[in-house]
Amino acid sequence: MVPENWRHQKIVDILDRVSIPVIPEKNKAYREIGIRSHGKGIFHKDITDAYRIGNKRVFQIIQGALILNIVFAWEQAIAKTTFAEANFIASHRFPQFLPIKEACDVDYLVYFFLTSKGKHLLGLASPGGAGRNKTLGQKEFEKLNLLLPPVKEQRKIAKILQTWDRAIATTEKLIDASKQQKKALMQQLLTGKKRFAGFEGEWVVFSLAELCRKPISYGIVQTGETTSHGIPCVRVVDLTKRVLCTENMVTTSQEIHHSYKKTILEQGELMMALRGKIGLVRLVDKTLKGINITRGIARLSPNKGLVDSEYLLWAMRSESSRKGLLAKAGGSALQEIALASTNQQIEG
Repeated sequence: MVPENWRHQKIVDILDRVSIPVIPEKNKAYREIGIRSHGKGIFHKDITDAYRIGNKRVFQIIQGALILNIVFAWEQAIAKTTFAEANFIASHRFPQFLPIKEACDVDYLVYFFLTSKGKHLLGLASPGGAGRNKTLGQKEFEKLNLLLPPVKEQRKIAKILQTWDRAIATTEKLIDASKQQKKALMQQLLTGKKRFAGFEGEWVVFSLAELCRKPISYGIVQTGETTSHGIPCVRVVDLTKRVLCTENMVTTSQEIHHSYKKTILEQGELMMALRGKIGLVRLVDKTLKGINITRGIARLSPNKGLVDSEYLLWAMRSESSRKGLLAKAGGSALQEIALASTNQQIEG
């Protein structure tokens, strides 16, 4: 159902392509722009000159214009130019469009083309194969038919979405700042530079082997032995996921599972990647108790008389611990550390 006052309009009826050719002059500096895919906006290239530009056709950036990268328009390389691009230039691959007598709002159009429907239309206007052969066609783009609200409503919608974008950007900055503060606090707490009241004395340095109640066990369940059903097995790739879910793991048979009893996990233990994401550590909670690990993961069983499991988890996640493990890694295509190399030192 089409909302009242919304109507279908072709690009050619609401946008006009504008281009102001620039002839590069000797001894004059120029800046070109580029557009990132997936709606990530305009970026500024390094300073260039007439010699580097050569015979390439370049045009002046016009503020407030809808601009696309014709090579990756199908991948939503689209944006709006601002005062930040004043006096910049762009090649012929970046066509610019301005509204015809305020027939549309550029901000609204950018948001529209960042939707799945907008991406689909940009794809239709970009015939050819994948990658650089899928170029936006000028005539195909002009023929695109958009369902648009009145211009006043377009501006209202765009303004609301911009408010959300600003709020998200602010939140992301706060999150980044909090991460940096946490990182600094971890460094102080895990090295003894910052102590709590009531805790005194020198810290003692232990090796990882000394802190583990049982020998470090290397995952020995071969990939070829996994089946489509049975006991879940943790892989290195699983350790990288935000949430470890047994439903999405590979499995092994009951027989194989029990034959590799040394790698069966217990609650409170740690799993550490020995290849790929070397040093990546995860805690075994009650949902993972009793399952197995695949090759490439070490099973760490902390000695509760010496170290707390969660403390060891954070200690192993520290920058110094990760660097120490990476320094012991070998291999070219796929780096890996041997069990004997995991004799990492931990302070506490």
